[in-house]
Amino acid sequence: MKNKLLLLCLSLGLTGFVSAAADDNEIWIQQSGDNLTLNITQKGYANKVGGDDFSSSSIDMILTGGTNSLTLLQDGDSNKLYGPFIADNATVNLTFTGDSNSMDWNVGYVGSADYINMLGTIDGSSNTFDIDIGYDASAEYLNWDLDLDGSSNVFTTKVDSDNAVWNWTVNGSSNDINTIQADASDNSITAVLTGSTNDIDIIQKSGSDAGCPSGSLCSGIIDVSFVTSNADIDIVQKDSND
Repeated sequence: MKNKLLLLCLSLGLTGFVSAAADDNEIWIQQSGDNLTLNITQKGYANKVGGDDFSSSSIDMILTGGTNSLTLLQDGDSNKLYGPFIADNATVNLTFTGDSNSMDWNVGYVGSADYINMLGTIDGSSNTFDIDIGYDASAEYLNWDLDLDGSSNVFTTKVDSDNAVWNWTVNGSSNDINTIQADASDNSITAVLTGSTNDIDIIQKSGSDAGCPSGSLCSGIIDVSFVTSNADIDIVQKDSND
């Protein structure tokens, strides 16, 4: 049995009908409006929220509005999350359980993403995640916490926010973690890594190319604890003058 659900125009309500894509569980969403509480639970193989990745012309997940809450639970293998998310004062909870998960997600894509609180819990291996937060648009505050348990994961995240707090805990081996914090008044990274043969790249930049905003004290903090062997770790930290 293949379950299909297409959700369109969530500003006033939900309209669903059967689609004909190839995944077992699939949800497409286009929403606009404030004060939305959206809870999604998918269980089974090949779960997907959104259309195909950004290289295609298929329908993507588009969420827009203020003071919205999104909770997503995907339980199974080959989970996928695609699409842009534009929101202010948003709360996001993401839970992935299973292997071969894939996320390509833009938060604040061609719009605003002010005051975002995100919590991610990932349990599985061979995961590939690409998350852009701020996306060169307005993003005044971010608090982003991640707990990742598994091996052979590739996790890439770019944070472009005025004030960004980015905390992550990774347990597992053969992980490739790439994180960038850019153009912020204040940046903070707290990371705990346990496992072997990990490749870690951290870039943190405080202030913009034009310098620190008037009246601000731009700062960057990186607090990391690594218990690992055969690791390749690179950390680059810079201020607006370099």
